[in-house]
Amino acid sequence: MQNDPLKPGYNFDAHLVAGLTPIIEGDELDYTINRPSGMKGYIINLTSKGEGTLFSGPDSIDVGVGDLLLFPPTAAHYYHRKKETVSWFHRWVYFRPRAFWHDWLSWQEQHNGVYITRGLDKTAFEQIERLFIDIEYTSKSEASYRNDLAINLLEQLLIRCKSLQPDVLSKALDPRVIEAMNFMTQNLNQEFSIDDVAAHTCLSPSRLGHLFRDEMAMTITQWRDDQRISRAKQLLVTTNHSVNQIGRIVGYSDPLYFSRVFKRKAGVSPKIYREQVT
Repeated sequence: MQNDPLKPGYNFDAHLVAGLTPIIEGDELDYTINRPSGMKGYIINLTSKGEGTLFSGPDSIDVGVGDLLLFPPTAAHYYHRKKETVSWFHRWVYFRPRAFWHDWLSWQEQHNGVYITRGLDKTAFEQIERLFIDIEYTSKSEASYRNDLAINLLEQLLIRCKSLQPDVLSKALDPRVIEAMNFMTQNLNQEFSIDDVAAHTCLSPSRLGHLFRDEMAMTITQWRDDQRISRAKQLLVTTNHSVNQIGRIVGYSDPLYFSRVFKRKAGVSPKIYREQVT
């Protein structure tokens, strides 16, 4: 099996892989990537030098320095160095998203299923390229909690990219919604109720419920369960804890209820999920 993600045949059977692809005319990496069925996860891509071309014929478009691409799992991959240029260097991160990243993974401009953000200014380019570099370095390091740190950096990258979209509203989230999310995040392993969350924000449960839904486009319970199941997925992959233990760690005292929620969110049971990804 190919162990180099820059070479054909690499499996990408991981939750996060990052790198730099330095394509120079005539070298061993100077070939066309062609994945008509896409991939299991997402790829985010930043051109740092030269130019590349996506797709072919009338669908083809060129990308240059400061252009960002986001390939969803369903999007076809067809790209290569632009023929009229001598090089195309692009940084990239392949990842499997967490449930609550959904909003960050939808950009305004799309071409053949691929999201595009063009022409970052100097400041934005430097900030975003730094995050690409830090994600790659961290994910390949021997540091404790390197996976968690890399995921944290990836979240920062996705939020920055989303914030660059022209259709993103400038108004910030209501601070009471932020307070509710912070409370739930800090107490994921506890069996709290919506009344508990509302009391923490000094709102009635009904008022908080309407406010949260308006701001987040989902209910409090949906958001809480997304966080819990995302954490459970991490634990299933990175620990040897039993499924029942993991359910308790993320706040579900009833193993059957945990399995039902997990299957509804992930499409498979916790046991099968662990078998598939480890």
